[in-house]
Amino acid sequence: MRKYLALLLFVFIATASFGQNNYQDVVYLKNGSIIRGVIIEQVINKSVKIETADKSVFFYQMDEIEKITKESPVQSKTANNQNKRKGYIGLSMGPSMPLGDFADKSNGAAKTGMQLNLINYGYLYSKNVGIAAMWFGASHPIDLKGIDPWSCGGVMVGPLFSFPVSEKVDWDIKPMLGYSVTSLPDLGSGTEDAASFAFNLGAQIRFHVSNNFSLLLSADYFSTKAKFTDYRIEQKINTLSFGFGVAYRLK
Repeated sequence: MRKYLALLLFVFIATASFGQNNYQDVVYLKNGSIIRGVIIEQVINKSVKIETADKSVFFYQMDEIEKITKESPVQSKTANNQNKRKGYIGLSMGPSMPLGDFADKSNGAAKTGMQLNLINYGYLYSKNVGIAAMWFGASHPIDLKGIDPWSCGGVMVGPLFSFPVSEKVDWDIKPMLGYSVTSLPDLGSGTEDAASFAFNLGAQIRFHVSNNFSLLLSADYFSTKAKFTDYRIEQKINTLSFGFGVAYRLK
């Protein structure tokens, strides 16, 4: 019984503390000004000293104050402006690793290469749902010396599902379909290009470093099947790429 009482007391104290942390002191002045923050010193019937979120400290005599209350925090103008930013456009690059048959030395011999996302675009039409697009190019060397690498590029479009982690961090999920062009390495009879439909599943974290710019950290799984008619080769291309970049935030 004592254990349950102790647990209940702990939950009560934690809940009370959480509730207190969700409120701030608000000083209403007779001149119409409103100061929000934490009262760090108060002399009853004489004066009040309050510290705001930006660490500024203000001192007021009681005859200047209309009333003092505790209220839920109000988002700053900067935070509101950040929340109004519904889109982004940027670029990113990073390593691209071949998977499955594409990494099989007996069937393609692709090695880890690089991927450049020349356009990384997203725009929200509601709080969590919007549209995403990507224009990219990737290159994968092979084990044979003097032979051009596998190269692949394409345009992808699909829905954007975005979830705010905090005021300065968003987490995005981007399943996309599109069209890609793959270049087969020159195996002695010249190179050949093949166009094919493709699928890309991306996950991305956006760190908002300012009201206008974000840093991007992403991971993408890409898949397509290229058919080369001259060489009579059908190659599955599956890759996992990681990217780091920067984006401009759109209103």
